[in-house]
Amino acid sequence: MLDVVGRNPLFAGLAPAELEELAGAMQMRSFEANEVICRAGDPGDSLFLVTGGFARVELEERIVARLRRGDVIGEMSLVTGEPRTATVVAAVPATALELSRDDIGTVIAKQPRILENLTRILSDRLAATTARVADSRARGEAVALVVGEAAAKCVPEILAATEAASPRAVASIDVRSSLDPLERLDDLLAQNGTVVIVVDSTQDGVPLLVEAADRTETVEEEPPDVAWLGRHLARTKLGLALGAGGAKGYAHVGALQVLEDAGYTVDFVSGSSIGAMVGAWIALGLDAAEIDATMRDAFRSETIDEIFKLSMSGGSTGLDAMTRLLRETTRDKTFADLVLPLVVMTVDLNAQAPAPVTEGPLWEALLAATALAGMFPPHEQGGKRLVDGLALVPVPTDAVAEAGADVTVAVNIISRQTLPAWPGEVPEAVPSRGARSRMLDTLLEVMDLAQLDSSERHAARADVPVTPRFGPGSWRDFHLADLFLEAGRQAAEEQLPALRSLARPQPSTVTN
Repeated sequence: MLDVVGRNPLFAGLAPAELEELAGAMQMRSFEANEVICRAGDPGDSLFLVTGGFARVELEERIVARLRRGDVIGEMSLVTGEPRTATVVAAVPATALELSRDDIGTVIAKQPRILENLTRILSDRLAATTARVADSRARGEAVALVVGEAAAKCVPEILAATEAASPRAVASIDVRSSLDPLERLDDLLAQNGTVVIVVDSTQDGVPLLVEAADRTETVEEEPPDVAWLGRHLARTKLGLALGAGGAKGYAHVGALQVLEDAGYTVDFVSGSSIGAMVGAWIALGLDAAEIDATMRDAFRSETIDEIFKLSMSGGSTGLDAMTRLLRETTRDKTFADLVLPLVVMTVDLNAQAPAPVTEGPLWEALLAATALAGMFPPHEQGGKRLVDGLALVPVPTDAVAEAGADVTVAVNIISRQTLPAWPGEVPEAVPSRGARSRMLDTLLEVMDLAQLDSSERHAARADVPVTPRFGPGSWRDFHLADLFLEAGRQAAEEQLPALRSLARPQPSTVTN
């Protein structure tokens, strides 16, 4: 019992004798399944330390957390004197030690470390409600894997894929023939990052078993991609957010090469401007080598001259050329044809807000995503005036996370981290044969400068931000492709250790 008391951060640092004295001041309570332990709005006149079973925290009839052995209920209300902010219900038959308001004052007087711990917890939670749980990574996640008859034979393979994908330890409990292993759940959660509870979809008591888990996944048929399911169960599905930056987008290809060489599979992708184009090719199933070849063919010097051909007013007249390029490189495919989810980031001038695009023809979404101010007019669609996402979201990290990625990698190609010169021999700068507008180049240079902070800020929201360091070159220097690509490779390689700490390499078994 003392190990359960000492497990909670509220009582951290207490000596065994102090823990024994604390436990002696508590009263053992038992609760039936679905019995209320404490109710929102009631006076906070005691705290409970869960010693067996588990409880669910309900806020406005919604389950917001689960409390297991070693968790404390009601400590904030007890100290602040405020009514309880959430209802806590025993999900299964449960036991808890109760400490009353009268007794806690005496305990704190004898053991002031408890007050220090409580102060630290309050600071960490930033005055959050009791419905929130302390650091979720301090304990593993219980995942109920409910399998149908056809999927049952794949359970060993699914568990192996989950373990292969997770940098943290993975354990499993098979309750299809007996519920006895469930008694080990709390101990396993303290030692593992993920605990998979294997449940037969036809067995009795499935709702109770599902209740014991933090998350439930149902697999009725044999999964087409066991590796993906393993990443899903381990919460290591990889999302790649690619930033704006014109020709520097070759760095995205270099970063993708590193991910592929290391054995990673991209599960979600988002992009702004050139990042949206590369993202679309990834989502169509092209690998890094194929995307590299696509870009070099698409951005030949004569095509670049045509796209950047200027009118008398200084803007580009190459809209038709850009449209043709986008339609050819996406083969007139739509979002429905993609092999993985894609978010193309644009900005709606009418709403003055980001406008992610996730449906319709790919070329049309990319035309909006590359409608850069000073070059192309806004792309009008459905009452919206869409322009390049550079304006507000130069690196759409949040978009790929919201799409479902568990671990995010962002490649930012607009950065202050520049080199005075390229390493090694540098090709002589070759200006485009077409006329260049000093006004247009200056405008775009100013836009890049204006987005430095925004790009870094959006990229920093990723679990693993990748920022290539470029030598001299601009957004339209496509002849520097090899240098941009190598810079992307080097930056991604530097971040591989950080990525490996969050997700282990595990290529998909799906063939495109």
